[in-house]
Amino acid sequence: MLVENPKDKKMQDAEFSSFSQTSTPVLASRFKRWLASLINSALSWLILVIGFMFGDFIGLLSILLCLGLQGYFIKNYGQTVAKRWLGLRVFDYQTQQPIAFGKYIGREIIDFLFSWTSFLIIISGIVALVRDDRRSLTDLIVGTIVLTDEK
Repeated sequence: MLVENPKDKKMQDAEFSSFSQTSTPVLASRFKRWLASLINSALSWLILVIGFMFGDFIGLLSILLCLGLQGYFIKNYGQTVAKRWLGLRVFDYQTQQPIAFGKYIGREIIDFLFSWTSFLIIISGIVALVRDDRRSLTDLIVGTIVLTDEK
């Protein structure tokens, strides 16, 4: 029978509390925001391409897999897959609190619709590039801001 060493448990707790206390949210860099968008898109395309290689039915299931994966991460972590990997979080612009699940889904739908038109996603990116607060067109519409935890 494996017995957990209480000393190891205390050390893990101390590491976690020191990490969470020493980080302060700051504006996410434009590069990290772009990279998160690129990673999310590449991951979705990869899953879809592999799915449709095995036929239409599996392709349709891969769409559900993409949606389910992002939905799972948004619901449980308050972040998309790429935002979690890169340490980015979406907050309400007025309250500086994490946004609710429904608002996050709405934000992702707007981003999807913008990327579908191509033109609007470019405009959204330009808006994030020129604004001092780095908020994209999507952020302005939904009332959000993307922050990162940095020491």
